[in-house]
Amino acid sequence: MNWLSLRIKSIVNTFLNFRYLAVLSFVLFLFVIGTAFYLVYQNANIMRNRINNDFNQQQLILANQAASQIRNDLNDIETGIYSLRRMITGGSVDAIEEAMKVIYQQNRSKGLIEIGIVYRDGRVVAVHNNETKRTIAGKKWENIQLYGSDNITLGNLKVENAPDDNPMITAILGTRVDDKSAFAKAIFVKLDITKLVSGITHNIHSGKTGYAWVIDAKGMFLYHPEKEFIGKDAFSVRKERKPYITFTQINQIMKYSMLNGEEGTGIYVSGWHRGVEGRITKLIAFTPVKSPLLSPGRMWSVAVVAPISEVAEAVHSVYVRHFAAEAALIAGMFLFGFLVIKYQQSVSRALKEQVSEKERYLSNILQNSVDAIIFIDNKNKIQTWNKGAELIFEYSAEEMIGQSFHNIIPPELDAEIELKDIEKEVATKGYVKDYIAPRITKSGRRITVDISRTLVRAKDGTSIGSTAIIKDITEKMELEHRIYNTEKLASIGTLAAGVAHEINNPMSIILGFTDLLKEKFRNGTQEYDDLKIIEQHATQAKKIVEDLLGFARITEGLEDTVDINYCINTVVGIVKNTLMTKKIHIVLNLSEGLPRVRGDSREFQQVIFNLINNSVAAMEDKEGILTLTSHMENGWVHLSVSDTGSGIPDKIKPRVFDPFFTTKKVGEGTGLGLSLCYGIVKKYGGRIAFSSVSAEDHPEQKSGTTFTVSMPTHPAEKTGKESKV
Repeated sequence: MNWLSLRIKSIVNTFLNFRYLAVLSFVLFLFVIGTAFYLVYQNANIMRNRINNDFNQQQLILANQAASQIRNDLNDIETGIYSLRRMITGGSVDAIEEAMKVIYQQNRSKGLIEIGIVYRDGRVVAVHNNETKRTIAGKKWENIQLYGSDNITLGNLKVENAPDDNPMITAILGTRVDDKSAFAKAIFVKLDITKLVSGITHNIHSGKTGYAWVIDAKGMFLYHPEKEFIGKDAFSVRKERKPYITFTQINQIMKYSMLNGEEGTGIYVSGWHRGVEGRITKLIAFTPVKSPLLSPGRMWSVAVVAPISEVAEAVHSVYVRHFAAEAALIAGMFLFGFLVIKYQQSVSRALKEQVSEKERYLSNILQNSVDAIIFIDNKNKIQTWNKGAELIFEYSAEEMIGQSFHNIIPPELDAEIELKDIEKEVATKGYVKDYIAPRITKSGRRITVDISRTLVRAKDGTSIGSTAIIKDITEKMELEHRIYNTEKLASIGTLAAGVAHEINNPMSIILGFTDLLKEKFRNGTQEYDDLKIIEQHATQAKKIVEDLLGFARITEGLEDTVDINYCINTVVGIVKNTLMTKKIHIVLNLSEGLPRVRGDSREFQQVIFNLINNSVAAMEDKEGILTLTSHMENGWVHLSVSDTGSGIPDKIKPRVFDPFFTTKKVGEGTGLGLSLCYGIVKKYGGRIAFSSVSAEDHPEQKSGTTFTVSMPTHPAEKTGKESKV
């Protein structure tokens, strides 16, 4: 009986222990499942926040690029104004008005509506729609705000209606002219601010439907895809459209961050997006536009926005897989461990896919940039070479990755020293900004680039390399050089006209008395030889005076039409015997029936004669071939003078057209020949250029130089007649 009671008690205890074990196991299972769901929720939130932040950082890159481009466009307009202001103090009225047209053409796509000069007598001359317009003296010119002579600041913004009745925001740039100017008082520029910023931000797309907008320091929309918002206050226009939405978040972002010139990201609720109505949560990235033209307190801000739902769609499938994995865990404890592993793998894979997608998106932005974006490691070797770099330098990524910059640096520069100087400055300051330098493309074309380079650090703060953003500014520099040459020619012409006549009369008297004194001494005496030296140097001085007078009278040529072949044959007939004595063989390749061009025959013969003289000097002390070629192409008549001389070294090529620059010995040249040619050709609307291979820079190639003069055909003349003579 005792045994039976003990046995029953043992079975009851075993059953109770099993029940407790089952309950404990069930509680443990619920705890594990609950923990798993909590981890899923936490991981989903972390992943969603990370993807949102990554997306906003990409929007910030787009906003920075847009702000940088707006700043560059403003700087280009500012550069044009400063160039025009420098010309006014020494240039002629015709040259200044021509420069205004050049600046207008260069910047009209950037919103420049009108550029003009206010004269001291009250007259206004302005270029608008590529036409020069003048107003009578005394007419009031409104909205021109003038500042100090060294400052150009954007004036007050004004809302107007464009020709298409769309809202347009305009502003006036004004600056005083130096008191040395005899006729001008101020320069002004009228800008279409909406066109300036919309030309850059209109095509910005973030994600599928995101867009960009721009506000000024008072919160007025300078640009928005909703055209009726342009020129309206951003704080009130949204409320007017959707009164039931508070817009507190975006108003705080604008008021406390954007209007204070800060850069950052955020999130806010809107009432619409791309035609879709309702409460829509959006991601926003914003950055200020910093420019010397925007005074403190008047800074603009660029914002790039996109609905957060587009990012949520990208991670929705990940959420489904997460909860499906947890539902499978409930099916049985035996699959619990396996499903946990698969779940972690699924989360990791999904996160990697999202990160990879964002990396590809960012990579596409960098690769497709029109500017060169390059990453250089600590050994100064190129590791990244985008399509912009291929477009600028013509080298493919395969050719440049793993290489240094030596092959794109001109030979006259010491590549090692230049690269070390840049690397040292980057290491010291953390960046190099607006470093202007010459470079060479794969085809040998010389370009000018603007380099900005920034140090890149790892998480632990150690340097892993640097990124370089390189812009091709060759055309911009050439435009500035042309304006600079125009200023120099105007200054030299004024100087020549003022001093040449004052020197010519004393030189004639010196030469006259020298001839009289020579008659008093026998040939071969010391006195006679001294007088010959005086005569020689006085003659040289008189020749310089004659060149100066010719240079000063460039604008006095007789307007006519010219037969290029006739001018060539005339000059060749004069110099032919001289070339034969110097053992120089002349070759003529003249196309028949060339149209006539605008100009003066005497001046064009002077151009040809100067070019031939330079070629003969380059072939001095050796036999050579002088080739003169004429032909017509695309409405232009081209004249080329080629020689087989020693060539022009690369280091002096930029100065060949400078007045008084010469490589000849003292007493053999005045340095006015090519500058004279340049002035004559430009006066009649032509172009003059040259190409040269020098024995000094390229000893392995055949040396020689070719100067090409290109003149537009005269519309009233079809073929020349003088060539038959």
